Amino acid sequence: MADPIAKANHAKRLLEDEVLLEAFAQVEKDIFDEWRMSAQADYSARADMFLTLKGLERLKARLQAILDDGLVAQSRS
Repeated sequence: MADPIAKANHAKRLLEDEVLLEAFAQVEKDIFDEWRMSAQADYSARADMFLTLKGLERLKARLQAILDDGLVAQSRS
């Protein structure tokens, strides 16, 4: 799917998908709950949770960037 407008439309559908948004929110909640319950000295587990959370944030940001790129392309056409 090379067309930036088509990719943007798909990213928009994903970013507005209730099931996907619910899954993102639940994963974030699970990570924070695990962090709160983890031992302060458990640096490895806390680092894993941090990296997982950052990966989720990066995924959302990438979808938003695809949408933004498509909106720019659409405004130029």
